[in-house]
Amino acid sequence: MRWLRPCSGSRGLRAAAHVFAAAAVASCAPAGDAPGAGEAASATAANRMVELLSSGQPVFGIFSGEHTSEQGARMARNREADFVFYSLESGPFDIPAMEAYMEGMGEGAGGYAPQPVALRIPPIRDGADSARARTRAGLDAGARSIVYPHVESVEEAELAVGALGEAAWPGNPDGNLVSILLIEDRIGIERAAEIVRTPGVSVVIPGPGDLRRAYEGDMEAVEAAIQTVLAECLAADVACGITAGPDDIGERLDQGFRFFIVTSPEALAVGRAHAGRAEADVARATSTIGLWERNLAAFGVFVPPEFAGGAGPGGRPGTGVEAEPGAGAGARGQRGPPRYTVEGGRELARDPLLDFVFLNLERNYDPDAVEAIATGLRSPGAVGRKTLLVRIPSMEQDGEEATRARVREALELGADGVVLPHVRNVAEARAAVGFFEDAGADVWSPANPDGTVIAMLMVEDPDAVAEAAAIAAVPGYSVLACGIGSLTGALGGDREAAEQGNQAVLAEATRAGLADMITANAGDIEQRVEEGFLGLLMQVNGAEEAIRLGRQAAGR
Repeated sequence: MRWLRPCSGSRGLRAAAHVFAAAAVASCAPAGDAPGAGEAASATAANRMVELLSSGQPVFGIFSGEHTSEQGARMARNREADFVFYSLESGPFDIPAMEAYMEGMGEGAGGYAPQPVALRIPPIRDGADSARARTRAGLDAGARSIVYPHVESVEEAELAVGALGEAAWPGNPDGNLVSILLIEDRIGIERAAEIVRTPGVSVVIPGPGDLRRAYEGDMEAVEAAIQTVLAECLAADVACGITAGPDDIGERLDQGFRFFIVTSPEALAVGRAHAGRAEADVARATSTIGLWERNLAAFGVFVPPEFAGGAGPGGRPGTGVEAEPGAGAGARGQRGPPRYTVEGGRELARDPLLDFVFLNLERNYDPDAVEAIATGLRSPGAVGRKTLLVRIPSMEQDGEEATRARVREALELGADGVVLPHVRNVAEARAAVGFFEDAGADVWSPANPDGTVIAMLMVEDPDAVAEAAAIAAVPGYSVLACGIGSLTGALGGDREAAEQGNQAVLAEATRAGLADMITANAGDIEQRVEEGFLGLLMQVNGAEEAIRLGRQAAGR
């Protein structure tokens, strides 16, 4: 697993300012100036094909089926597919139809990023300028891969790679666009060694269907041609692809093929099982940790409390407003102590836009609340698996022993992570890490990238912010965040100084490879994503609009 990269295309410029010093700006130049808007969009968003190919894992995709938005929605719901193969090789080159299909994929993906689309365009031999223009049109529409059929020469292979520009992987190791070259003619087979070794080629596929026609139905010759291409790919360490079904996909995996286009969901399941890619891989990739591993922002909400003895503000249960991280106040307008129910957790579990939920128990720690929300989030109607983060009272408030016990208890009751507020110094940061160790938690951190538990520390006081660099250097935790509400209060309401402190913490978290979380709304979420915050936390009211804006800014 890759850990967080300090500089990534979607992060752009990262501002760093010390709370009590002049602002210092650290910029991260993008990998390259892409030649068009579509490529820029593709280059800044994650591409599952690249993630898998770069880690040496096999990639499984499926033919698109009918070119309709309804079919797109159906395909996006199949989380076993790593990509969708969409062909415009023959017939009208109908990009608007593909855009409608992809819109359907977005709606059917259940709030997760839909699979990348690999677009097959007409052959380069139909005209080099046309091939470049069609590549550009496909990227502008959102395709993450261009498939070039009937590649017959090095010159055509070079054009295919070059048309993707600076975002082409693996020529640019940080690129997110994939070139797929189909060798489907006798002359291409004869030149396979040269084509495969063209710098920057991502995947080469011998096309069985067209090769059958090229060799006039001689299936022994067809298989020999396929094996020729595979041998050249293996020698050049280039991913070799093939079409396959449930009956032969296991054999093709054993032969060394790493990229598959299948005709049926059954073949996806057989291939993934044979390759040892369990469903847990998909769950990991779409989890909050999985998003952060790829430098992608995750979006969540405060769990809205209900109120004992009466309705919440506005007369409706479950609409209470909790304080932002670090604000220190409980729900406003409540008529009694807040309570949290299994049904409330179920309601959050059904929201396809949420990656995580934040249960704020800083002022009213209640283990029953943790258990209730955890149970609700794991209900059968859940859309994906939401990460449950539980904020407990600070060490300063209740002491180390109580905090240690609560970390263990919250995790045992179903929390995926625990948030410790008002960490005041390096000693408390080290103590906090020790609480997770004592609980036997497998904490996700730069030192343990395969961990599953989130340990989040918050610095919310001027003295603590001044120690942000030293606190960030403490090993063994996942997230370092600034409680900007509490910090603003501690600075006598000076929002500008508090924001400088917030940016200083972000800079230190980024430098240490830690995620950072901030509260946001529709008015500032795009800015926060661009600044590099990986956890965006909102109140329930207004969250839908904010998350949609944030996802767009994050390339999700």
